[in-house]
Amino acid sequence: MTIAVGAVAGLSLTACSSSGSTGSGTESTSGKTPTEALAAAVHNISNGNAESFQLSIKPDDAMIAAMNKDNKGDPQSAAIVKSVFGNGGIVVKFTASSSKPLKDLKPGENPNVEFDITAGGTDLMDMRSVAGALYAKVNVPQFLQFSGKSASSVTSQLGQVPPDFQAPLQALMADKWVGVSAQDLKGLEQMAQTLGQGDLGSSPTSASSTSAGSQMLGNVESELMKALTQDATVTDKGSGQYQVTGKVKTIGQDLLQAMGPVLNSVPGKSKADIDKMRSGLNSVPDSENITFDIWVKSNQISELQVDLAQFLPSTQTGGGHLPIDAKFSQSAGSVSAPSDVTNIDVQKLLSAFGSGL
Repeated sequence: MTIAVGAVAGLSLTACSSSGSTGSGTESTSGKTPTEALAAAVHNISNGNAESFQLSIKPDDAMIAAMNKDNKGDPQSAAIVKSVFGNGGIVVKFTASSSKPLKDLKPGENPNVEFDITAGGTDLMDMRSVAGALYAKVNVPQFLQFSGKSASSVTSQLGQVPPDFQAPLQALMADKWVGVSAQDLKGLEQMAQTLGQGDLGSSPTSASSTSAGSQMLGNVESELMKALTQDATVTDKGSGQYQVTGKVKTIGQDLLQAMGPVLNSVPGKSKADIDKMRSGLNSVPDSENITFDIWVKSNQISELQVDLAQFLPSTQTGGGHLPIDAKFSQSAGSVSAPSDVTNIDVQKLLSAFGSGL
């Protein structure tokens, strides 16, 4: 699944009947209607030189138990689910930074980006793309534990690895940074294009994934704009709080479309879970409305929370809750290259593979 936070001050979600509240079209103190003010706040997401988007999920005990129904007879999988979601849930954070406002970047100008995943209070993966170079730190022992293997079973085999690659593998096993230079990444992409493997650029380990990653905030912005302004009624509650009301089916699909790319990036059954939510939304009566609150700070949307359990059949939730909390911040620090990096020599790697063919 995806992303964690526990209680979020000021954001509540309430399912309403078909007679749910409707928003006001009167102008706010800024001279804009509530819909226009919220649209501006969403549009301002990429106004700064740096922006972070954090998506969190922390299901309650009842939901965790429901998620484990499919794991009966598999205590290891059940224990993993409980460990991951029972201690802070999962947090996915995407950060982009540039020397100028992100919205002013032209085609071919890519920001530095960082993608970090934390689960159960443990950092699972941190990837950065800085000036075309790629850096990664992966909690290999934790991933091995998820798969039922021990770190010792892998470290005992390191002696069989060519000497040039023992250092990077040892660094990964020790949860330290490894890196690939911008020149090597560019060479890999050119080689992939020559071999007809043009999809290398869509891989999270390629340099051009920076471009795809830099579009994430833009995609979130456009889908949120649709969910919160085109398909909903907005009421200004004052003090930066806006109430959004609309059809459960329509708003739910919009929100899943906005958050889906981030949710799908999390290892596990994320895609299957999202598909279940979409399926559940299709069975919701057209008359059912939803009302939730959005908070705006410094003319920028700052937080939104939705309980995804309401989009699932009750038989799949056990009466539990699956809150998703999305946070936006323009106070994010610049993404920079990490220190103490063990570099991977791609040319030697390719030579080793070639000699083994």
